[in-house]
Amino acid sequence: MKHFRAFCTLFFIFSITVAVVFSQDNSSKKKDKRPEAKPIAVKANVAVLDSTGNFINDIRLEDLRIFEDGVEQKITYFIKKEPIVNLGLVVDNSGSMRRNLDKFFKVSSVFIDNFLPTDEVFVARFVDSDKIEVIQEWTSNKKELKEAVEQMYVEGGQSAVLDAVFLSAEKILERERKNKSKRYAIILISDAEERDSYYNFEEVTALFKDTDLQVFLLSFAENAPLAKKKARSLSHLLTLETGGTAYNLPKKHS
Repeated sequence: MKHFRAFCTLFFIFSITVAVVFSQDNSSKKKDKRPEAKPIAVKANVAVLDSTGNFINDIRLEDLRIFEDGVEQKITYFIKKEPIVNLGLVVDNSGSMRRNLDKFFKVSSVFIDNFLPTDEVFVARFVDSDKIEVIQEWTSNKKELKEAVEQMYVEGGQSAVLDAVFLSAEKILERERKNKSKRYAIILISDAEERDSYYNFEEVTALFKDTDLQVFLLSFAENAPLAKKKARSLSHLLTLETGGTAYNLPKKHS
């Protein structure tokens, strides 16, 4: 049951947030001899509720204030996207995910059931760099999406997490250029154990720069068979760099 809640939590976060980019001012009021830090761009999500817990939709940039360690940060860009979602559901089918695939089947059904009729999704599976395939093109048909999910199966190969994210992002950004008013994201389901991608981390995150595309990750890093620490790190950094969210599932005991 906790896995259903985890995936629904990710979906809830994604469905209510508003994209915000702000400049993080790291300068201190204290006088010291250290060089002044340069501002950096950070993407964040915002959900605004009133005192009764209801969401407020009529929000303007001047209504928002963001603080870090008590210091107010300057907001440089704010945009509210339509609730219509266009996203890629990208699933790790490498051998290390064998024990986790049953959970994916369960949570994906809940996930698909919560789509609006106006949402569109494509489904992709990946193993290694040579096996990254879209098994369902863009559709809002829930029956087609569930049938695509049911086609998932694991096979041997050197997991190419970064390549899968890069190619999925390219596919989404091509669509985003034609319609910028919608919201776009990647839902990645993986243990994040990167083994043999053609693209490196810097090349992948550079693709997301100056876009509102985000990666949301349902991470099985605690079950990664070889390098749990690196898998945890990639889970965190990939979502942090794109302004998304990672939900790390607990270790599965045999």
